[in-house]
Amino acid sequence: MKPSRLIRGENGPMFLVLLTTIVAVFLVELLFVRGSDITKVAFIKPMNISNVLMQISITGMMAISMTLVMVSGGIDLSIGQMMCFLGTAMAYMMKNVGLNDWTVVIFGLVLAVVFQVLMGFIISRTKLEPFIVSLGFMSMYKGFTYLITNGREITIGGKFGFLGKTYINITDDFRLGMPVIVLLLLCVIIWLVLKYTKFGRSVYAVGGNENAAYLAGINVKNLKLWLYALNGIFVAIATMASLSRMGTGNPLMGEGKEIEVIAAVVVGGTALSGGKGNVWGTFIGVLLLGCLSNALNILGVFPHWQYVLRGSLIILAVLLSYYSGQRASSVKSPVLTGQRSVAK
Repeated sequence: MKPSRLIRGENGPMFLVLLTTIVAVFLVELLFVRGSDITKVAFIKPMNISNVLMQISITGMMAISMTLVMVSGGIDLSIGQMMCFLGTAMAYMMKNVGLNDWTVVIFGLVLAVVFQVLMGFIISRTKLEPFIVSLGFMSMYKGFTYLITNGREITIGGKFGFLGKTYINITDDFRLGMPVIVLLLLCVIIWLVLKYTKFGRSVYAVGGNENAAYLAGINVKNLKLWLYALNGIFVAIATMASLSRMGTGNPLMGEGKEIEVIAAVVVGGTALSGGKGNVWGTFIGVLLLGCLSNALNILGVFPHWQYVLRGSLIILAVLLSYYSGQRASSVKSPVLTGQRSVAK
């Protein structure tokens, strides 16, 4: 694929922002932090790249399923507190009940799907806003979490390490953690589903125009229900990876994750109104925010300013995506008008 075609593609603007950010951080660190000694630039070192990929993997897993939900016109604000609830519940079952790893995996998946199906059922069978319904579940998960933990961590020792502490060494300095591999596999699978299956086309149809999708024969209610159930599975997988890495069920382990996830999905080009978005755009969004956070730490930026800079980049990226979409629409409109004129 030609570079010019890649930049003009759906994810082109965000990919360009990502490349610009990487180059800018490299130059700033090289010139102002490392005294022009390229061998000391930490941002581009293989081990740092490995760490960045590992850091974004949990958010990335949750962002993939959130992309599906948001493309269909929905949203889920409960995923961060759901991670806290699932993580502490699984840790409790391992430490206090004595369940083995694989039984806990099944327990976590079933628990996540049951709650998400309940939420999806309410959203799909009523005209209630997903924003409000998921906000209610968010509060409910937080209550369950503190009932389980009483505000304390639940340690699991060395158990459950197969997902979060397994690595594949590519070189001596560069390795891929199992969560990163899982993230990439999930990206490929969901990309194929959205691009080549009837289910994927139905997701876009429902997000674009729910009434038209219904008239076209799509079972809108069941589709939404399945999407929220799938979202529960992805949150459960992300929770297991986080639990495995930390070795504890922390009542704050998913605190604020919903903001990170939704920001990454929106930065990646998914419309809040639905009907537009793709998995690779979301992956770029997650990577962009992860690189920025890592870069600000390396450059020694004061933590309070990091929030300001991250927020500014999110706004800039969304504006760029918006105006890029507007320009694409204005280019297509005359072409379509001309085609109609010829047809007449």
